[in-house]
Amino acid sequence: MLIFAATLSSIAQQPAVRFIDADGKTIAEVPAQRREAQVYLPVDAVKRVIDPATTHQYNHPRKRLTLKIKGRQIRLQMDKPTVSIEPGGQTLTLSTPPIIIAQRPMLPIAFFKQLLPILNDVDVIYNSNLNRLQIRPKGTWTAVETDNIQNWAIIVDPGHGGDDQGCEGSTGILEKNIVLALAKQLQRISKQQGIQVYLTRETDTKRTQFERIQVAKQNRGQLFLSLHCNASFSPHEKGIRIYLNNPKGQIRFPSTTKPALTGQQLKVLTQVNFLKQSHDFARALQTELNFLTETPVQIIDLPLIALSEAYMPAVVLELGYLSNVEDLEKLSNAEYTESVSQAMTRALQRYISSVNQQTSATAIE
Repeated sequence: MLIFAATLSSIAQQPAVRFIDADGKTIAEVPAQRREAQVYLPVDAVKRVIDPATTHQYNHPRKRLTLKIKGRQIRLQMDKPTVSIEPGGQTLTLSTPPIIIAQRPMLPIAFFKQLLPILNDVDVIYNSNLNRLQIRPKGTWTAVETDNIQNWAIIVDPGHGGDDQGCEGSTGILEKNIVLALAKQLQRISKQQGIQVYLTRETDTKRTQFERIQVAKQNRGQLFLSLHCNASFSPHEKGIRIYLNNPKGQIRFPSTTKPALTGQQLKVLTQVNFLKQSHDFARALQTELNFLTETPVQIIDLPLIALSEAYMPAVVLELGYLSNVEDLEKLSNAEYTESVSQAMTRALQRYISSVNQQTSATAIE
């Protein structure tokens, strides 16, 4: 019985790799095998993901695999990392070599990560935690540069600071420290991609909302991203949330009389002028961050005083619940927060590229 149960458990735990497109839609889900922390896929996966017309030959005695894909011959040797591509004589070294499993040649996930950009002229990223591989057209992550468009200034606002600690996890980790570290990661990665990011605080210092908005104004910010963590009385509440400042959002205060507009109310209405752009950026964030999590990222409209003075597209990103064990573990993991920073950078690239294209098209008209 114990052996039978262990066998069932082993079968149940066999992974499947999900290939998705730039918008997160599934291209194919391929059964896989795991060996020594590496994931391998059958050769037929090439047909499903790269080219339906793919053919292959496998020489069992010599352990040589030849794939014919889009007019090219790809030659591999089992247990060897070198791949040769003809015509052209190009060679490539895989980070993990192909192997034999149950008398069948199996390709490592590295084959798809490294060969797809060459064969299909695409960009690829892989989420090893969820076994997701995303395929996008070249340039999806590159902010389009066009003439007569000013340089972008992104304002990133790490919430709290100083004696304002924000939420606290059961391990003692503090929201103010998580968001500051992540903001600095985002600033570093964005700079590598040519995107200028300004932080509203760079140290463990308390800042008023006025001071945070002043940083945005002084640097002529064109997008405002405020980073926070969540907490709940329910330990089951988890996941990433994106909030937009919309006075007509989920919380409303109906009145039978229509009061005269004060100066403050006029400012809130002015911020509403950026609501569409805020939604556009929120959707870019949602698409990128969904790649990292099994819990779908939610976009929520609320009347947010914290963003009411930000006269630019603006969102609040709640990175997870410190009151939830899973979210707390993720946000305490440097590798995960680095992947979140990379996802946010890709969202910035996606959004900036879209706006630049629209601006360029308008200028031509």
